[in-house]
Amino acid sequence: MTRKAFPTFLSAVLIGCLIIGILGNLTDYTGIAVLIVAVLICISTQLLANRINTLKFTHFRLAIGIGLLAMLAGQIFVLGTMPVTVYHDPYRVLSQADQMAAGHMTWDITYFWRYANNVPLAYLMSLWLRVTQLFGLTTNLSVHLLSILTLDSFIVLLLSTIWKMGHRKSLVAGVLAFLALTPFAYTYYLQVFYSDLTTMLVLLIVMRVVMDWPQGSKTNHFLSGIGLVISVLIGALLKPNIIVLLPALAVVALILMKKKLFKKSRLLAPIILIALSFGLSLPATQAINHASNYTPEAKYAFPVTHWMLMGVNSTHYGTYSGQDVGQDIKLPNKTARSHSDLKHISKRVKKLGALGLIKLWVVKIGILLNVRGIQDWYNGGFRSAPVWYQRHARFFMELTIISYAAATLALWLTLIRRLCVWRPDLTDSHQVTALLAIVTTLGYFAFHTLLWEVEPRYGQAALPLIWLLLAATPIPARDQQRVTNNAPKRLAPLSMAVTFLMGLGFAGIFGHSQFKTIVVAAQRSQLSEQYHAKPTTIQPEQTITEDVTLSGAANRFALQIHNGSKVNASLMNLKTHVNYHLTPATRNYHLHQHLTAGKYRMTIRNGTSKNQPVDVVQTYHYQLADHPVIVNGQANQNASLVYTFRLHL
Repeated sequence: MTRKAFPTFLSAVLIGCLIIGILGNLTDYTGIAVLIVAVLICISTQLLANRINTLKFTHFRLAIGIGLLAMLAGQIFVLGTMPVTVYHDPYRVLSQADQMAAGHMTWDITYFWRYANNVPLAYLMSLWLRVTQLFGLTTNLSVHLLSILTLDSFIVLLLSTIWKMGHRKSLVAGVLAFLALTPFAYTYYLQVFYSDLTTMLVLLIVMRVVMDWPQGSKTNHFLSGIGLVISVLIGALLKPNIIVLLPALAVVALILMKKKLFKKSRLLAPIILIALSFGLSLPATQAINHASNYTPEAKYAFPVTHWMLMGVNSTHYGTYSGQDVGQDIKLPNKTARSHSDLKHISKRVKKLGALGLIKLWVVKIGILLNVRGIQDWYNGGFRSAPVWYQRHARFFMELTIISYAAATLALWLTLIRRLCVWRPDLTDSHQVTALLAIVTTLGYFAFHTLLWEVEPRYGQAALPLIWLLLAATPIPARDQQRVTNNAPKRLAPLSMAVTFLMGLGFAGIFGHSQFKTIVVAAQRSQLSEQYHAKPTTIQPEQTITEDVTLSGAANRFALQIHNGSKVNASLMNLKTHVNYHLTPATRNYHLHQHLTAGKYRMTIRNGTSKNQPVDVVQTYHYQLADHPVIVNGQANQNASLVYTFRLHL
């Protein structure tokens, strides 16, 4: 029986979303380059697939092992030589965890009263820091280790799951190439620890348990059930939007019931366990609040309508809106904010109308699936990038964009082609898992498109689900025959070489033709004045200094002081002893001056007769910068000023 030439309803909806995502990633100046490299990747992988599938299993396993070890070595190199300055939400969580790990169970900023969903993450992270402190690990090393363990556990589990779904060597090799040969394993998910990666890992664990459940023994069910409950519980605590699993499971159960296959699928037990996990998340949250000495404050709390309000803000395309945040902050409590939000949501929806709302949703899907900024998510640049990177910074920046966007588009294009002819056989647990994956993916997309605010990071939660879908969909026999019979042996390596050279060539071209601002050195971690972070008081005639090393030239320097502060700030080249005076502008002091590579000293001096506030970020054990802050001769290795050196071209 021949397959139909058109997709099922769920496949068609996902195909539509992915097409919007593809177009969204092609709108910038690198669009043509990304598309060409993506097409070349699709061609190369088709040509290589048959050759990889004919490898002996021992050789294949050895190659995968070597690839994973090389990836780990690359990750250690990146963390050791190119640490980033983490900012915004991940830093506030890290700072609170560092504080609690030091035994100070207080909540000194209003951030966690506004965003209580990050309280469990801060608490669980503090437990990890306490454990690693027993072995003498620094907070910096502990966080890096946590990132590597979480990220590489995700990668190994995904490889294992993909192999179990189809025993296709080429697909496993493709997954490893996607994760280890692109920025995925070396940028955001490695350099910034946050809840996004744990969400991906939890979703993957859920899919693996559902897939293995029908064939499992009682012992396997017992162990898998415990692992499932713990995983989903952690996921629910760290990222509440993982609740989309429940309606997704309900939809899959209804489809199976309609086909009279629900009993055979043995899905009831996993559904009960997952529902139990979400139920346990409520008392678990209360227990964490008690253990961490956290008390919610309605005066500061944001209602769920706050994110829904931003989601229909067409001026900001449904993304984070500082204006909406500011308006809600002015209101006295959570109830008042909720009432106000609902009124404004209604007004915005009416103003948009049906056509405007649909247009906004399309734009939000494009933003949700935009992967071009993976290097910049939640970090303010490298603390001090090495010399070799500074010399070719623009090339590496373009290569990061092109490589990950092209690899992602190649994945989506391949999946779209498979989904067009995919008809799931729901008697097979692998196909049931694929059905759950596609429903969950669409649930995530719908949640952030129709209800919530949207950010490019959010769409990455569907990455493991996309790979599972690709593994579950069979390769069209016509494609297999074409590759096997007609492709010359030398064509596969030649096509890969052309793909790599094209990617490098485009990165080189754009690196020289596009004018970009490069962060040469920075320390931008801070708790923020908007969350009532307290500045350091500098007394009359007192000075604060901090050294910084520039590995490359810069021509823009910004030093954050504090709103309303009246101090003198300067920058000295420690080799030439040339001193530059900074120009005050609101809370930041600026310098527009060509600065050569070398070591510099930032100095803040209170020349007035009154105390002046200065923004000095302090932690208990987390090192923010390479050099300590010195206040009147007293050095503090775990404190830093807030500054950024840029090269504007």
